[in-house]
Amino acid sequence: MDIRTLRHFVAVVQEEGISAAADVLRMSQPALSRQMKELENELGVTLFERGNRGRSISLTKEGRVFYRRAWQIIELADRARAEVHMHDEIAGTIHITAAESNLMNIVALVIAQTRLLYPRITFDIHDDNGPNNVERLNNGIADFAVIMQPIDMTRFDHLSLPGANPLGIGMRADDPIAANEAITNELIRDMPLITSTGANQRRDLSGWLTQGTTLNIVSHVNLAYNAACLVRNGVGYMLTVNDLTEFSDPEHDLVWRPLDPPLDIRLSVIWRKDRDLSRVCQLFLQQLRTVITQIQTAQ
Repeated sequence: MDIRTLRHFVAVVQEEGISAAADVLRMSQPALSRQMKELENELGVTLFERGNRGRSISLTKEGRVFYRRAWQIIELADRARAEVHMHDEIAGTIHITAAESNLMNIVALVIAQTRLLYPRITFDIHDDNGPNNVERLNNGIADFAVIMQPIDMTRFDHLSLPGANPLGIGMRADDPIAANEAITNELIRDMPLITSTGANQRRDLSGWLTQGTTLNIVSHVNLAYNAACLVRNGVGYMLTVNDLTEFSDPEHDLVWRPLDPPLDIRLSVIWRKDRDLSRVCQLFLQQLRTVITQIQTAQ
C-alpha cells in the first residue's frame, strides 16, 4: 500500500461512500471501488460494511482501527514533506496537544514570544485529555504535550509549569451543597460525579479519599463546556480544577468549591526522549525554559 491509497481510503470514509469520494478525487467509481477491494485483500480484513450499490458505506471494527492509523500516517507524511523543504529558513509548525487548564497561559506566553522572534513559526494546538495527549505524542503526531501529573515519565523529558490548579467540585449555584465553603470526604461519597477520562486514569483522588470510600462516577466527559451542560441539567457534580470559564464568572449559574483538605493538580510540558526535536521545536523549548525561569525568579 502507498500514501495515495491511504488518502483515497480516508476520502471514502469522510465522504461516506465510493461515489461521493470518487467525485471529490476526480476518478471513476469502478477504479476507486477496485482500489479499496485490493486494499482489503492486501490487509486480509474487511474494512467496509457496504450498503446498496456502494452508495452508503460504514466502517467495520477493523476499518475503524485502520482509519485512525491511516489518518496519522498521512499527517506524518505531510509534516515530513513540509519539514524537508524548510532548508535554513526558520519556519514550520509546532504541534502541541494540551489538557485544559489556566496554566496554558504560560504556554500561550511562550507561543507569543516565539512568534515575535520567528514570525514564520505557527502552532497547531490540539485540546484533549491526558491519555489521548500521551498517545498523540507517542505516535509522533504531537511534538509536545501539556499534561496533568502524575503519569509514567519513563519515555519523556519534561519541564514543570510553575503554579498549580486546585481541584474541586463544580455544581449548580442553587444546589444546597453550594452553601459549603469546601467539599469534604463525607460530602463527596454521596455525589454523582462527572469526571474526565484522564482524571479517572490518573486516580486524582486516590491519595485524598478516606480508605474504603467508593466514588459514584456517572459520566466521563473530557470537555469542560459539555460537562457543565450536564451539571446544569442535574446529571451530577463536576470534578474539575478552578478558574475555568464556567465557574469564574459570578453571573453564571454554576459555582466551584475546593476540596478539603486541599488537593492541587500540577502540569508539565513533555516530549519524547528518543526523538530529535526539529529546529523550530528547539527554539520553542528555549523560550519555554526562559519564561519558566523568569516566573520562578519573580516568585
